[in-house]
Amino acid sequence: MRVLHPRQQYLDNLLAVTDNNFVRIITGVRRCGKSTLLELYRRHLREHGIPEDAIMVVNFEDQANAALQDPAAFHDAVTQRLTQGLRYLHVDEVQELEDWARVINSLRLNEQLEICVTGSNASLFVGESLTYLAGRYIEIPMLPLSLAEFMEFRYPADARPGLDRAFQEWVIIGGFPATVQLADPVVVRQANSSLFDSIFTRDISLRGQIRDTDTFLRVARFLFDNAGNPVSTNRIVGHLKHEGLKASSETVDRYLGLMSDAHLIYQCRDYDTKGKRWLSTNGKFYFVDPGLRTALLGSRAFNFGHDLENMVYLELRRRGYQVSTGKVPGGEIDFIANDGQRTLYIQVALTVTEPATLERELAPFGTLPAGSRCILLTTDRFAPDTGNVSWRDAIEVLAGGALD
Repeated sequence: MRVLHPRQQYLDNLLAVTDNNFVRIITGVRRCGKSTLLELYRRHLREHGIPEDAIMVVNFEDQANAALQDPAAFHDAVTQRLTQGLRYLHVDEVQELEDWARVINSLRLNEQLEICVTGSNASLFVGESLTYLAGRYIEIPMLPLSLAEFMEFRYPADARPGLDRAFQEWVIIGGFPATVQLADPVVVRQANSSLFDSIFTRDISLRGQIRDTDTFLRVARFLFDNAGNPVSTNRIVGHLKHEGLKASSETVDRYLGLMSDAHLIYQCRDYDTKGKRWLSTNGKFYFVDPGLRTALLGSRAFNFGHDLENMVYLELRRRGYQVSTGKVPGGEIDFIANDGQRTLYIQVALTVTEPATLERELAPFGTLPAGSRCILLTTDRFAPDTGNVSWRDAIEVLAGGALD
């Protein structure tokens, strides 16, 4: 039996869904650990007395299951197993099953059957898929390894480095489980490049029928190199024109959509805190993993401040927050994070040792209503004088420390 590192947060999320009326859909970028999560869940089931033949596993990455991509063949195979005591159905890369939502919804009607599926593309939730499963699924979004998980995966328990060093390695190596335990930097880069190629080929190029690969990759490089900066379609079009390439706004928008669907990037929209409305701008984009960024842009010095902001954004999503950028009079607040019970206003800076920098980072908070929960995250070793604004060590937060 192969050794599996626990992804306890995600396993707990999966175990929390106890109603078989809901299909559990695990989503996330390819190779972030979705299949391993299902395997961890199966081990949990077996440890609690569920027999092996009560679980059916269909992995559509396995060519042996190609015939089951036909809806009728898949439905018949599962229905036959139901007569033999099947209680749990696990389907990997369910988007490869034709008419998957209708078929899964039909099987969901069997009250004895618990269904878990994984998917690497957000197109799972568009079109007729929502018609069949609207209100009948629970999404469990996964991300590559957090800093805390990275340390657990990469270092022996008795030989872990300090958080600062671990953070610096994390934002170079990235958090894909397949690469984290590799020692040779060259092999790490090759592995991350292979991961990007797999995502591009299987979840973008074929699905989106990309004909001009060079232009698409130029757009991807621009986004990964400008994570955390405001991005407009026109700005990307202008960038391409400067490089001698021609692309329409519609084409660029389609490329952005394809990358978002493949979970390569996440859009952080702009929210007007004074007007209480969403703005029509593109906002900002953050990459899913710095290892892919390095694979796409090559090894060079990157802005650690932007990396810190990117990783804080991902950490907020891991903790279940809906995240936006706050537009305030005369400036912006990096993140507005809401989990349905509270709203946090968060600024992120590498350091605020210079008084002018500290003043600049705190100023946007002054535009908010009294009593707003405001937090400044930096990597400074000593707490700055932030007045009524809470300060937290950003790297400690990324390693699982308290945010609020």
